Amino acid sequence: MGTVVLKDEIFQAVKEKCFDLFREQRTDIYEMAEELMDIKEIPMHYPYHHYIVPAVLLTACHTAKGGSYEELVQMLDTAEQRAKNILGGFCGFYGACGAGVGVGIFYSVFQGITPLSHDGWAAANQATADALSAIASVEGPRCCKRCCFLALSSAKKTIEEKLGISLSMPEQIQCKYHDRNLDCRKEACPFYEKEA
Repeated sequence: MGTVVLKDEIFQAVKEKCFDLFREQRTDIYEMAEELMDIKEIPMHYPYHHYIVPAVLLTACHTAKGGSYEELVQMLDTAEQRAKNILGGFCGFYGACGAGVGVGIFYSVFQGITPLSHDGWAAANQATADALSAIASVEGPRCCKRCCFLALSSAKKTIEEKLGISLSMPEQIQCKYHDRNLDCRKEACPFYEKEA
């Protein structure tokens, strides 16, 4: 795997799209994730996905709670700095997919959890563990889109149970990205778009 170069302008494009989604009062996390993944500069696989997951969840939950634009800016900036620390290939080299860790980034930022928190520390780690467990339910090789969908699905359940916030997501997701993925597992992926 070559050197991974992250471009600040792509993180900024993700944030700008999140601000648009916030203004539109969107809370369907699958549709929101697709809009971020459809940003022209986002490759099929790349560490930007480690930011897409917390960015979607922060925007959707902040919208659902009626939070301010200024607070969202601050949360997205914090999540960006943390997501940039998750290296490319983390899933295979470290055994913890960045999309799953992104759920933990969301939870800790949204709830204001730190390494010294007495309340919420366990919940943030459990949210990450649940997301990683969902991701591990499908064998590799890595697919950043699939892992994001699995992480978001897990996070939706956690958010409803632990935070009492209801978010939208289709029961059946159909991935439109498989033609771009040379390693697509096709029918072995729960999101593979079957031919009609």
